[in-house]
Amino acid sequence: MRSERWSSRTADLTLPERVAWVLGDDDGRPLSTLTEPAGLLVAAAMVELLLDASLLDAGTAYRRGPVEVTDPLLRWVGEGLVAHGGAKADLQHAVTGPRGAQMIRRTMDRLVERGLAAREPRRVFGYLTMPVFGSALRVHDVDALHHDRTAVRAVLEGDEDPDEAVAMLVVLLHHGRRVRELSPSDPALAARRARAVADGRHVSLGVAQDIRRLVSPTVGAVLAALTATTVIGSDH
Repeated sequence: MRSERWSSRTADLTLPERVAWVLGDDDGRPLSTLTEPAGLLVAAAMVELLLDASLLDAGTAYRRGPVEVTDPLLRWVGEGLVAHGGAKADLQHAVTGPRGAQMIRRTMDRLVERGLAAREPRRVFGYLTMPVFGSALRVHDVDALHHDRTAVRAVLEGDEDPDEAVAMLVVLLHHGRRVRELSPSDPALAARRARAVADGRHVSLGVAQDIRRLVSPTVGAVLAALTATTVIGSDH
């Protein structure tokens, strides 16, 4: 989602890419591709698809919307959701197992393709250095990362009210419990601000309606599906 507040280098990032990007390390140190939140990335993609009318919430299922999806990452998520009927009861399959791992990998690959990050070679068996799946990413454009994280912190710390793009990101960070990873000066205040934005406050009326009607319920459902699957799996 575009916003004048983002760096010019990252203006075209999709919402899932934006989530992964702002959770990057301020110093550009390596980030593990295996620790990014698959459920949060899927939720971010679904939010963008729904807001663009490329995906429709039909009550008990998701359906293809009238607007064609042009971004390959978003298209992959959308097609995966509706491929077998789009039933919300099957939502956990989009965020766990192989598909969840693919979501992480595809999102990180996009950051590499855009030149914003690079894979860190890892030593394999102590002597061979090569990029491998699960290898770390190092942020290339640290200035752009600082710029974007500062823009989000300004909202979390109450210095600015969010536009639509920043608001959607803050909603995702709130539901994903990732607000502290933006390193706000007052974590408690930042958490309250994020919760308020996720409730539809500090934003325009139209954005508030989208958050309450569509965004917060969708993100909550995706993360609940992930949690339920994790709990069930832990019993075996």
